[in-house]
Formats: sequence, structure tokens, C-alpha cells
Amino acid sequence: MLNNRGGGKAATLLYILIGIVAIYAVIKTVPPYMHYYALDDEVSQQLSLATIDSDNVIIGDLMKKIDDLGLPIKRSDISFIRNSDGSVEIKFSWSEEVDYGYGIKREFPFSIDSMNSKIQR
Repeated sequence: MLNNRGGGKAATLLYILIGIVAIYAVIKTVPPYMHYYALDDEVSQQLSLATIDSDNVIIGDLMKKIDDLGLPIKRSDISFIRNSDGSVEIKFSWSEEVDYGYGIKREFPFSIDSMNSKIQR
């Protein structure tokens, strides 16, 4: 609906601006979630190898992936438990801060708590 004062043009520009801001926010927010899913996949892969590899090898491989992703997780933050029934549990958490600009920041907390089933003999 256009009027003589250009209201239709102003509304269109406002919608375009809102769309650009929304796309920018999504682009800034996606990487932390990509890091989470990549690390969760690595933990699952390491748990499947838990019967073959030693604890130090598994944690070392996780630390390589963490370093590749640039996450603020230290080796001491990872809880690695090998239970007497043969199951292995890996737990850790971290948070990533996203700076949207103009002083707008948001912290995204993530946590991984994975366990493989006991060894079938």
C-alpha cells in the first residue's frame, strides 16, 4: 500500500534492514553450535574406540580436536571415567561468547556428557 508520503518505501527499507540484522545474527551464532556438534561427534567416535585405545590416546585425540576448533577447554576440564563394567564416560563443559558488535555480547554454554555401553564379551 503506497501513500503520497512514501510510507511504503520506508516500510520496505525497514523490513530489509531487519532482514539484514537477522542474517548477521544467524551468521554470528552458528559457529559455536558447529563447534559443539563437531566436538560431540569426535567424542562419540572416541567412545567407539575406547576398547582399543588407551585413556591418554583418547584424551589426546580430543585435545587435538579442541585445539583445532579453538575452544577454551583444558585437559583438566575433561572428566574421563573408565568403569569396572567396561563402559567409558566422558564429560566436560565450556562456553563461547559471541560479540554481535556495539557492545552486544551473548554467552552460549555447552556441555557434553557421553557414555558408551559396556563391552560385550
